[in-house]
Amino acid sequence: MQGWKIFIHSVRMVFRNLGPALRISGVLYVIYIIVNLYFTLNFNDDLVQLQISMSKGEVPTELPSGLISTMILNIFVSLLSSLWISVLWHRYVLLEQIPETVVPPLYLDKILRYLGKTIQLSLFLGVVVVAMGLLLGFALELFLGVFAAMAIPLILLGVMLYLSYRLALVFPAVALGESMSFKTSWEKTTAASGAIAQLAVIAVVFVILIQVPSNMNPDTTSVINLTYAYVVGWIVMMVGISVLTTLYGIYVEGREHDNAEIFR
Repeated sequence: MQGWKIFIHSVRMVFRNLGPALRISGVLYVIYIIVNLYFTLNFNDDLVQLQISMSKGEVPTELPSGLISTMILNIFVSLLSSLWISVLWHRYVLLEQIPETVVPPLYLDKILRYLGKTIQLSLFLGVVVVAMGLLLGFALELFLGVFAAMAIPLILLGVMLYLSYRLALVFPAVALGESMSFKTSWEKTTAASGAIAQLAVIAVVFVILIQVPSNMNPDTTSVINLTYAYVVGWIVMMVGISVLTTLYGIYVEGREHDNAEIFR
């Protein structure tokens, strides 16, 4: 089962190289935690109330002071740190390049190209998800009834992951300073479409399982929930980046995923 092997290799890649992983992502992720924690603890109740009001069709006349500016800062830090870490991790695994400074080097040109590709892919996936969501809503509601509301998001997530894995070889290429189009990425992974479909299903199950502990505690701002969220969030991020790195190594560079000597 090739998809399972790719997933397991990606998980092992993180924990087999835990020292370098923490060295690459540690400072950046801690900065993200500080900003996100401040935002969550100060505005979580306001966001919940805002969501309730909007669900009732009520438009608030005034937003809490500092909400918008802090939200923008939170999004900016989250996006910058994740892109920064992604570029560094691709380069570490594929080029054996590890930062020698506490704050890792900023490859701004590559991060900006990574961001550009991310926006392009996100817009494409957004259109696909909306279109499929409408079609599935009509089709599955007739057969599944109330269960359609649970099935449709999982199906859409699986489709989105499948398309992402097929198209996302462009991201490791960007990190390495190489040029690759989405079309080329799709062509490179054509022979692996079955394995990538398996990988998408495994990823959906993984997402469901990691959410179970948090759902058992309704207090999203409790110490336990926040600690769990940040630890698991780091693992999910690193494994996700590693999956793309693994796919690039196998289907572009011709590496063997089970050979640690040529693939970390």
